[in-house]
Amino acid sequence: MERKNIKHICFLVILNILGTFSYAVGINCFAAPHNIAPGGASGIAILINYIFKFPIGTFVLVFNFPLLIWILIKKYFPKSFVFKTLATTSMLSFITDYIVVYIPVYKGDALLASMFGGALMGIGLALVHLGASNTGGISLLGVIVQKIKPKFPVGGLIASLNIAVVIASGFVYKNIESLLYAVVTVYISGMFMDKMLEQASRKNLMFIMSECTDIVRKALVDAHKSITILKGEGGYSSKMQRVLICATTKDDCVQIEKMIKSLDDKALIIITETKKVEGKGFKHMI
Repeated sequence: MERKNIKHICFLVILNILGTFSYAVGINCFAAPHNIAPGGASGIAILINYIFKFPIGTFVLVFNFPLLIWILIKKYFPKSFVFKTLATTSMLSFITDYIVVYIPVYKGDALLASMFGGALMGIGLALVHLGASNTGGISLLGVIVQKIKPKFPVGGLIASLNIAVVIASGFVYKNIESLLYAVVTVYISGMFMDKMLEQASRKNLMFIMSECTDIVRKALVDAHKSITILKGEGGYSSKMQRVLICATTKDDCVQIEKMIKSLDDKALIIITETKKVEGKGFKHMI
């Protein structure tokens, strides 16, 4: 069990490293060089860097640090949340200021830069969330406000702040195109993030009808698979029959299907994809 936990922790760390690296490349190699500030703390950091030459990664860390201290003092969330966020933010700061600066900057079309920058940022954010962490920023400010005033429309606040950053970029760069490219980056980033998280949370749902229900049920239980048994009735025969339902990952689904066929080659197996499965041993991906 301890070895399994170590592997799981290492997997989460790898996801966070890959996520912060992808996000940093999107910011440093695509967005910032083309004067694109795609909202959030990173967008503010790009504007500050343009005006004062202050390092982007360092600003993101400085922005998040007082918010995390406030959360720690007020005990809004467990200490593990604060430390994970601080670790991810520190990693993002280091990679942005000291690693990706050695990667060549894309100097081509600004529209392509906004698209690829948004894609890399969205992928990066998704990987970080799948790694059970987050990059903080304006969303971190939102959760603090939500704790102080639970009925306050936090989603609207975060959206408004992001829009304000995007609009501010038009004034800072004195170029309406920078504002429009920022909108493209924000849209594509959100689209990639949502699609990756949605795909990662998908599971398969199996409906199993067999003449050997007890044998199949025992095999699934012995394999530590959660099942539900429903009472069904044949549409033509009116014969009562039990129907096994099993929610599982896509990888396990193939093995379960083979196992059932080895026990009853006449079993009817219906497999459908679910959008989300949560609870009873299944954990949310974020």
